[in-house]
Amino acid sequence: MIWLAAQIWGLMIAAFALGVGVSAWAFSAQNRRPAKRRAAVRTAGATSVQASEPAILFDRPDGEPDDLTQIIGIDLETAGKLNEIGVFHLRQIAGWDESAARWIELRLNDPGRVSRERWAEQASAIA
Repeated sequence: MIWLAAQIWGLMIAAFALGVGVSAWAFSAQNRRPAKRRAAVRTAGATSVQASEPAILFDRPDGEPDDLTQIIGIDLETAGKLNEIGVFHLRQIAGWDESAARWIELRLNDPGRVSRERWAEQASAIA
């Protein structure tokens, strides 16, 4: 047994060194990956629409408030949040452009929801 260990000690050291090298490479690759993702997010964010406040926001409804839950994707809780922001009527939602929709999404803390569920198109069809 000692004779066998004496014959292959070089191979054992080489295998150990190879294992340490592979571990170091894997660890450094793991640390580099988030930087690549951050760069990709920055690039994607540069082409996204800037958020701007919708032109028509009310302190109180202009007449009787509309039932915003007619729009697919707006539940009672979301309608309440929209009312707090100043959105009471379907015509307000129908008039949103991409930047206004982005502004509302940020206020609702749900990025992409307004455009994904096409609230402005639905409101135009209903109103």
